[in-house]
Amino acid sequence: MSRTAIISDIHANYHALSAVAADMYAMQCTDIVCLGDVVGYNAYPGECLDCVRNWNCPVVKGNHDEEVVSPSQARMNKVARQAMDWTRNQLDAERLKWLSSLQYQRIVRSDNGVSYTIVHSSLDHPKAWNYIINADDATSIFPRQFSNICFHGHTHVPKIFFWNGRHAVEDYDTISALYTDGYTEFQPQTGLKYFINAGSVGQPRDNDPRACYAIYDTDLNLIIIKRVEYDIGSAQDAILAQGLPEYLAERLASGV
Repeated sequence: MSRTAIISDIHANYHALSAVAADMYAMQCTDIVCLGDVVGYNAYPGECLDCVRNWNCPVVKGNHDEEVVSPSQARMNKVARQAMDWTRNQLDAERLKWLSSLQYQRIVRSDNGVSYTIVHSSLDHPKAWNYIINADDATSIFPRQFSNICFHGHTHVPKIFFWNGRHAVEDYDTISALYTDGYTEFQPQTGLKYFINAGSVGQPRDNDPRACYAIYDTDLNLIIIKRVEYDIGSAQDAILAQGLPEYLAERLASGV
């Protein structure tokens, strides 16, 4: 079996990451990849970073991962900036060096020879941290996608786009099952390219507070996206205990 857990946007939420880790082992995942933004917003940047490092899995750099090592004023609101400044002070030089070393995009090859791409934001300008929200946004991605499957994160909202030969199309039907059942799966069609958002482990923003991640079973040509319950109250308490903005704790309960 070659079954890979695709996790993204952990954002220092160790309670959510622990729950997803338990679930992906229960789902018999044999491998893990991380789509970036390991840190930021929540109370456990060091613990989450160490967990991902210990997995020794393919990881790409997210905008928060970059911001913590190369501070700028670009595209970050006041609350995110406050959390970022706090995060930077929690990480030692070795951890910062590891974050700095991450690539912006990677090709991953599974044990059975299937290759796919991982990136945090977009393939056309991965360092610009553009948000791929709708099919119009995704249309510019596919000319730069040289594998049939690419997984990304950044928006914290699970979505599936595919290329119909002229422009990107959003697969609403597959994702709608995720909102009703907390679980959805589909088999990519041969010859089509897919650009798939795996959702967020640590800070969902699609009105469902449960952690979200994807699974790619390359033996069965099957992609799963699913929700995972975790101890939101404890994650909120940890945010407040560290003196981080109250809004960061509040938004975890609503998934916005």
